Amino acid sequence: MVQILPGILLLLPIYVGIPAVILYFVIKIAVKKAIKELKDENIL
Repeated sequence: MVQILPGILLLLPIYVGIPAVILYFVIKIAVKKAIKELKDENIL
């Protein structure tokens, strides 16, 4: 158990961080496209 803990502590940021970064960029692109569409329709 003691030897497993450092492995978990090293891998946890990778398992959490990579999807978080991907999600950030997906949301960023979606918001950018939404704002562009609203500007094209003269709502903004």
